[in-house]
Amino acid sequence: MLEWLWLPLIVAFSLMYYAHKNGLKHKEKLREIDLKEKQIELEMMKERNGISTERKG
Repeated sequence: MLEWLWLPLIVAFSLMYYAHKNGLKHKEKLREIDLKEKQIELEMMKERNGISTERKG
């Protein structure tokens, strides 16, 4: 009677695994975007203060 039960269980665990994996990738992407925004803000602050990184070269 329980022979049919293994397939839905495998499907359910697979879906949970991929959802968790995608969630981790999404958090990583958000961290990368946040880091880029902070770098842009830093560049803008440097330019406002007259300490442009391009002028040093």
